[in-house]
Amino acid sequence: MLHKILYFALADQALYDLIGSHVPEGCELVTLSSDSDEERLARLAEAEVIVLAGKHLDRRYIEAAPHLKLVNFQGVGYHDAADIETLKAHGIPFAIAPGGTAEGVSEHTIMMILATYKRLAFMDSEIRAGVWHAHDMRPKCRQLYGKVVGILGLGRIGRAVASRLQAFGVKVIYNDIAAIPPEVEAQCGAEAVSFDELVERSDVLTLHVPLTELTADIMNAETIARMKPGAILVNCARGGVVNEPALLAALQSGHLAGAGLDVRASEPPKQPDPFATLENVVMTPHVAPGTLDAMHMKMADVFENVRRLYAGEEIRDRIV
Repeated sequence: MLHKILYFALADQALYDLIGSHVPEGCELVTLSSDSDEERLARLAEAEVIVLAGKHLDRRYIEAAPHLKLVNFQGVGYHDAADIETLKAHGIPFAIAPGGTAEGVSEHTIMMILATYKRLAFMDSEIRAGVWHAHDMRPKCRQLYGKVVGILGLGRIGRAVASRLQAFGVKVIYNDIAAIPPEVEAQCGAEAVSFDELVERSDVLTLHVPLTELTADIMNAETIARMKPGAILVNCARGGVVNEPALLAALQSGHLAGAGLDVRASEPPKQPDPFATLENVVMTPHVAPGTLDAMHMKMADVFENVRRLYAGEEIRDRIV
């Protein structure tokens, strides 16, 4: 009898095929044809492993899966992905899949910084509409060279961002609640500062923290007001770390020069989306680590853990 592996998010056949290419012998990939609770609960009834992506795994779902032996999140930002305490209470291992995330998100972050500074989305849409901004965008666009880039959170992703920024001739500063070894700082070319100094000195502030009680709404009206006039904010972490009304007000007033948003407080955002009217905002739909290359790396991690589960070996990157 095949072990049932449930991919917990609704996706298209191309992604299901990619995931399926990593499924080990003796296992069967179970997928969703709709985003309905009825189908999801029916699939959970037979699932032994859940590959978690996007959809929050709450207590109701966990208790609807009597054969569940492992939950593996297809990324690293797990804090808001599942009811960890319920999994722990039921003795169900929960692991992450770090492969590809740091590379994918750090590249995306650099792209968002440059695209925001150069008003890329706006100018692309204007050209497509037949409008040629040959000279009037020059006073609005900026270059990254010579700027101070602040990184909130110097974990796997923050370190990858800092390392990649060295090619651009910038000063990198960071703040993290954890003590970062000096040798890591040296490798990344990053200088530790207080949170207040990070907010006040950064020309570019990029966020790389999980969504927790400590980080929720950390960029609020008060902290955004203390950012440098003309600074930009980039969020490729979680939407809930930024107070969106406060950010919108700062962009509309001109206090901030722009924002790059891969994540939102509500995903997808409620319509009409006020950020969509701003030419100084670049947005993507929570896809920073979402590349073909990264997905293969993630699925290799996930299904290595599946193999280990049935071989009786230790689960890698286990959280509980």
